[in-house]
Amino acid sequence: IHLPSHIKYCIDRQDRATMLSSSSRPVHEDATKYNPLRKSAEADKFQIFEQWLRDNGAQFPQLELRQYEKQSDATKINHDDEGLRYNDTNDNDAEEKKDGGASDMGQSADSVAMMSLDNNKTTKTASTDDGSNEMRSVHATSHIPPQTICVSIPKSCLITVEMGQQTPIGKSILHSDVELDAPKHIFLMIYLLWDRNVNGPKSFFAPYYNILPQSLRNMPIFWNDTELQYLRGSHLLTQINDRSEDIRADYERICSICPDFPSIASLDEFRWARMIVCSRNFGLLINGHRTSALVPHADMLNHHRPRETKWTFCEERQCFTITTLQSIGAGCQVYDSYGQKCNHRFLLNYGFCVERNVEVDGFCPNEVPLEVGLDRFGGVVLFGES
Repeated sequence: IHLPSHIKYCIDRQDRATMLSSSSRPVHEDATKYNPLRKSAEADKFQIFEQWLRDNGAQFPQLELRQYEKQSDATKINHDDEGLRYNDTNDNDAEEKKDGGASDMGQSADSVAMMSLDNNKTTKTASTDDGSNEMRSVHATSHIPPQTICVSIPKSCLITVEMGQQTPIGKSILHSDVELDAPKHIFLMIYLLWDRNVNGPKSFFAPYYNILPQSLRNMPIFWNDTELQYLRGSHLLTQINDRSEDIRADYERICSICPDFPSIASLDEFRWARMIVCSRNFGLLINGHRTSALVPHADMLNHHRPRETKWTFCEERQCFTITTLQSIGAGCQVYDSYGQKCNHRFLLNYGFCVERNVEVDGFCPNEVPLEVGLDRFGGVVLFGES
């Protein structure tokens, strides 16, 4: 699945002095220097992205982005997906964010999307591209000791819920009585979709949006009927349908209070934005205020358990930071944990499954829904889906 070619990724910058952003804020005067169209044809959008972060105060001196290696076993790739990520004890309960990657130890994430595409005997076209060529994983360039802050992203480079609320569409939603399925996700999506139409390639966040995957083929919400047959008999099919209907309902509700919204985003673009935000946003406490945010670079770490890093917003630094919990060797991939979750949540929200989804204590978080009823004689009747 690809977004229409006319889509431009453009996001306005957040004010350094406050978490709230004004919809009338001028575009950063230096934003256009990061426009890949002004670079040579060979310019790498990921290099431009990293330089943009460094120029704005981000630090990740011992890390580098690497393209996924093509492997004969297509299942050794996992990708980003949906959800809100919470740190420490809460990270097991919340949906989180992320782009995939392979894990050689502990819980490895195998992409069912990749397997279904690999097993498809038809010629691979743009419509069946798995999107792996758009993905990068994060690796250590040198040995990183425990308790090292390996990533520091300043608040000015974060995109928050409040920024979406300050857009004209966001204000209309706040002033209405419309009920939305995922309000925090919606406001991040609104900022993305609205601001790209205002600032275009001059947006402060353009380098970040230029590296986001345009194809989310690993996520089952974008699978075709043939690929969905791999889930036949699973309750996940119901969940996929429910998610699709919720996204459509949210889009129609927003259009009902903002008649111009279809000129800003189509339903397909809205669906893409929902899954981008779902798979990448972090639940944060910023200066005493609970919010959600998109955090460039930090959202590129892949999933692994038990966790090897922790993250937070540091008020002293006014930065989002990632700290190592153990030694990470030179060349090794640097992972985040998306939490302890059932495989249906991993697949629905992140586009991958963990082959051996078992915690170090032996607990398996996989779930099977059961419908329980009573017959007319008082006996228990189970109606299960597996």
